[in-house]
Amino acid sequence: MIGIAGTDEKLEMLKSKFGFDAGINYNTTENMVAAIKEAAPNGVDIYFDNVGGSISDAVLFSINKFARMVICGAISAYNNTELPKGLSVQPFLVKNSALMQGFIVSNYAEKFPEAMKQLSEWLAEDKLTYTETVVEGFDNIPTAFIDLFEGKNTGKMIVKI
Repeated sequence: MIGIAGTDEKLEMLKSKFGFDAGINYNTTENMVAAIKEAAPNGVDIYFDNVGGSISDAVLFSINKFARMVICGAISAYNNTELPKGLSVQPFLVKNSALMQGFIVSNYAEKFPEAMKQLSEWLAEDKLTYTETVVEGFDNIPTAFIDLFEGKNTGKMIVKI
């Protein structure tokens, strides 16, 4: 399992706390395509995407036949004021018979009660590993929101009021 993050500290956390095998710092890596190929010499079978943009474009060069991509976010594009100049995913998907599907948690609303029960049990049993950044105070909501786009959080960003 390979993680991509913007700081060496986050990469270390991915490996030590969450069991990732390797990590790539997108802020210090000059050639993401080469870095992904090096970290995943056998290719990418599953890609969970919260970012979009050039990082996701780089992953496409390493997807395997029948790869699956879960598209959960595209934070790299949320504040764009111009049309993106990115790759077209279709040739990669066709060539590799890969599946790409959007993921929005509300699509599974009917399963929320079951999920809450199971997640609560796992949380009580200390079976969930997570991290969060907690910012204190209502007045800090704008700063916390901006910090999300600058990658200053680790895990879920929470504002405690």
